[in-house]
Amino acid sequence: MRKVAIIAAALVALVSPATAADKGGPHATLEQILTAKPSALSGCFVEAGLQGTFLAAGDRLANGSLGLGCDAKIGIGIIGGGIRGLFGETEGRGGSFYGKLGFALNPHVGLYGLIDWRIKDWKARDLGQLALGAGLETTLFRDGLSGFIEASTPVAKWGAGVTKDDVLTMAGLRYRF
Repeated sequence: MRKVAIIAAALVALVSPATAADKGGPHATLEQILTAKPSALSGCFVEAGLQGTFLAAGDRLANGSLGLGCDAKIGIGIIGGGIRGLFGETEGRGGSFYGKLGFALNPHVGLYGLIDWRIKDWKARDLGQLALGAGLETTLFRDGLSGFIEASTPVAKWGAGVTKDDVLTMAGLRYRF
């Protein structure tokens, strides 16, 4: 997990655009920080990603995901949510509804907590499981395009068809419109 965090930090450092502090400009005031507009971190989006699930039993699963969502910016705070479909290996198919709450580290990088309700195979009888985690999103080389990484783990399960204890990691791209 430590290696994943180091790789994520390096990725953010490489793709984050420079800000005024990097260019020797004047320091930002508290008011400017609180009213910063993270242009790439608000609005509605479509996303595509790759998901890896690391099961307690030692198994590993890989799936793709497609989703839709919206984020709103309030000061430097970010609140949002969406829906995802997961496809690929049988054990990991299904989908999720998620919400997130976080803040902008700068106009191009956001850090957020994640609450995720997963439903295996979209079957109501399975009821699903609740997962908590965190994510990081940063703009890439084009307006409206951002990359994200997330990790979460289940905290509660209901129903007969829920998945095993696992850690879900996801990396992907979002396009905001």
